[in-house]
Amino acid sequence: MQTDEAESHFMSGTLIKRSRATMLIAAGVVALSTVSAGGAQAAAAAPQTCTIKSYTPAKFIVGATDTEHLFKVKTSGCSQRSWRIDLLVDGDTVLIATKAKPLTTFFPKELDNRLAGTYKVRVTVKSTDNKTSKKTFKFGLLRQSTFGKTLNAGPEPAIKGDPLKVVGTLKRVNWGPTPSFSPYANRTVQVQFKASGAKTFVNVKSATTDADGKVSATVTAKKSGSWRLHFAGNSATGATNSAADGVTVSVS
Repeated sequence: MQTDEAESHFMSGTLIKRSRATMLIAAGVVALSTVSAGGAQAAAAAPQTCTIKSYTPAKFIVGATDTEHLFKVKTSGCSQRSWRIDLLVDGDTVLIATKAKPLTTFFPKELDNRLAGTYKVRVTVKSTDNKTSKKTFKFGLLRQSTFGKTLNAGPEPAIKGDPLKVVGTLKRVNWGPTPSFSPYANRTVQVQFKASGAKTFVNVKSATTDADGKVSATVTAKKSGSWRLHFAGNSATGATNSAADGVTVSVS
């Protein structure tokens, strides 16, 4: 299992003099919008203490531009009056979203790469009879990865049994004052294939990106279909698929 070098930075006081919570708040990376959930709330006939089932999104992948998501909390056994989601960071809390203001934006220009990783969040729900429920979940603040438009499979058309080369370049965003993508080296990616008429891609072989983020893998042409590359992501980086490239294969 691959780990990300940035993870160890979180625990080092010499590398980060301020806590992650302080950094998040000071940078203003978490901002509640003025957009409310909207819609009339139906009153439950017999409101009870809420059972918190889940919340979304559990992962927030941020690229080189401002990224926003609408948070939702799923409950059962009650009628919600309100809810809030708080990041639990270094013993502090950072408010992410509320039922009244569920739309949250993260700003890559204000983020530090070392903030990427897995956090805990506490979801607090109050029912219409003012009973409060709380539950803790995991939350991922992740850097975006991409293959862009680099994927190519060929030569094409091909004859059954011929070698095909699948190439592409994996990059990952660097947050900061001028967000940009740079090569993501030494990462395992999957070469995947979907036969013509099939619904899903299947793994064919693994390959590793070089120092420039490039990957090149040779496969055998067996039937017509589409090829792509898949990166599964890690604790600090989101997963991504390349665009697909179709190759027609003939018997002779």
